[in-house]
Amino acid sequence: MKIEGNRAHIFHIPCSEADMLYSIFIDLIDGHIKTDIVSRDIRVLIKTAGFASEYHEEITVSSAAGFTVSGENGSWQSDAGEKQIFTADSATFGSDGVLYLKAADGQFEISGLQRARASETYEGRLEIRRTDEGLLLINELPLEQYLCGVVPSEMPSSYPAEALKAQAVCARTYAAKRMQERNASAFFADVDDSVSYQVYNNIKNNERTDQAVSETKGKVLMRDGDLIDALYYSTSCGIQLSDNPSDEAVFCSLLSTRDEKAYEKEEPWYRWSVSFSLEELTELVKTGWQEDFGAVTGMEVVSREPSGVIAALKISGEGGEFQVEGEYTIRKLLQTRNSPVTLQDGSTAPNLGMLPSAFFYLTPNYEKEVLTGYTLTGGGYGHGKGMSQNGAKHMADAGHKCADILRYYYAE
Repeated sequence: MKIEGNRAHIFHIPCSEADMLYSIFIDLIDGHIKTDIVSRDIRVLIKTAGFASEYHEEITVSSAAGFTVSGENGSWQSDAGEKQIFTADSATFGSDGVLYLKAADGQFEISGLQRARASETYEGRLEIRRTDEGLLLINELPLEQYLCGVVPSEMPSSYPAEALKAQAVCARTYAAKRMQERNASAFFADVDDSVSYQVYNNIKNNERTDQAVSETKGKVLMRDGDLIDALYYSTSCGIQLSDNPSDEAVFCSLLSTRDEKAYEKEEPWYRWSVSFSLEELTELVKTGWQEDFGAVTGMEVVSREPSGVIAALKISGEGGEFQVEGEYTIRKLLQTRNSPVTLQDGSTAPNLGMLPSAFFYLTPNYEKEVLTGYTLTGGGYGHGKGMSQNGAKHMADAGHKCADILRYYYAE
């Protein structure tokens, strides 16, 4: 991307040019990306019911048009609409433990996955692998087809078209980079279908989300000839790197005020708070971390990343002290099982399973000068890296185009 004042020019530029600082919307098929990314389909590991595990005990498959099963022991046909149940003991597996399924109409029904959509229909081909831990189920299909199952699962289809297009570009870039890096190769896949990567096929695709994928076909985000890591998340807290939020006093001041210029300032998750008693913190530490730690007596922010997110949190108690490092780990420790989070609109969100974000500061609570716990004042929802999806929505509502949104969140 070439930036002149407030204008961004989108163009194709060969990656060999040394002066390329940032290029956006580079077409996958123009030869700028290694050919192994586009010469094969994406492989998606389909997890069990509710995304609980990678390994299935049994897999039930059918197809309205029928499908062929092939493997080391030969091939056979399953009739239209007939359900086939595969287990580790199925005689159809050969010594290599791999079966390949191809539907006559390219569509399968996989029962019992408990996704949000009413119909558990999958396009492309299926592969079932027998391992010592259980069965692995892999859905192999073209990248663009995969994205039609990702965009509606990651962003509400009611969002503005330009936000949906930005989501499609992010999702394509993210997937292409995972394919390049082969992150899930331990499971014979590129990605899985859960929040560990990108949620796939949880919400049924529709005309608006399919159009967003179609109108951005082949477009990805690159910097200096390489795919960027196009992360995204739900809602930001409005803090900018230029504010130096890694300083604790600066961060507390910023989060205590309402930035009227922030795109998400009206979103419920823009600001939130939750309180933990020392007894609750003790229980969280004992159940999730150190069973014999004893009573928690204090908590302290040790350091923040340049973005302002907490990098390290110190827990003190009868068992000494220890540090919890990394925003995700901190959020998992401070689960809100018994302490509902209060959003800025006054609503509450109990039992989140983890803290909304690690953009928060601590305020100690006292009774008669005795520490009883802490109130966490925070903002945003998600890891805070890359594009804010609700920010993209509000930018699109304000008239910004897809390229404007992506430039705002990813240009350096």
